[in-house]
Amino acid sequence: MVCGARAARIIVGFCRLVGLGGLIGILGVLGAPGCSSVAHGHEGAALAASYLPLEVGAVWRYAITRDDGRRGQGVVSVDGVDYGGSKGTLLEYRIREELLDGTIWIWEGREAKRVALEQEEIDDRTGAVLDEQSYDPPLTVVDERAERLAVGAAWPEAYINTSPNAKGHPKSKRAEVKWEVESLTDQVSVPAGTFTCLRLRRAQKHHPPLISWYAKGVGLVKQQGAGPLGDQTLALVAARLP
Repeated sequence: MVCGARAARIIVGFCRLVGLGGLIGILGVLGAPGCSSVAHGHEGAALAASYLPLEVGAVWRYAITRDDGRRGQGVVSVDGVDYGGSKGTLLEYRIREELLDGTIWIWEGREAKRVALEQEEIDDRTGAVLDEQSYDPPLTVVDERAERLAVGAAWPEAYINTSPNAKGHPKSKRAEVKWEVESLTDQVSVPAGTFTCLRLRRAQKHHPPLISWYAKGVGLVKQQGAGPLGDQTLALVAARLP
């Protein structure tokens, strides 16, 4: 399977990028008493205008609560870039989500103020691939175009969802989600602090709704319906942006 092999290369690349000590150091700074829970590097001014400031080296740490009451910690990091798309020319950020039940690898591209998801892979705690999905056209994550940043803005989004079966033969099906901008000024309090947020709702038949809160210059502050089963709530503890 393409994604499984791709993930193996990614893990090596991620270790080379920060190393175990580097990752622990980053998280140690984030959690150190007296430090700002959202830290920016020298490019902070450029990142401050975006609701999802994707840059290689960005790290977000979350407190996670599952619907069954289980709690834990999660880390989301941008560990590199790849070229994807049908012609291999689309620049994509390679994102690693460490949640309660395993790892989700995500490839997201930015074009015309819109961040969209093209491909994802879900691994269990042992690294075994549980699921792979690709989306054509890529599925919106955050759309910052003016017409999509208004309270009450709503739109449907249809796409073809493709996944390989056990024999490696892809299966495709049509799917649709519905988006709604519910607020631009939500005041959201999480362990990292209180933020003024954009609140987005994504609804899909037979799936729990995904509700996401984004703050400019910070990224995802809170999310309900996260994880492979849609049963996890994320609350930002700290963020480190390049």
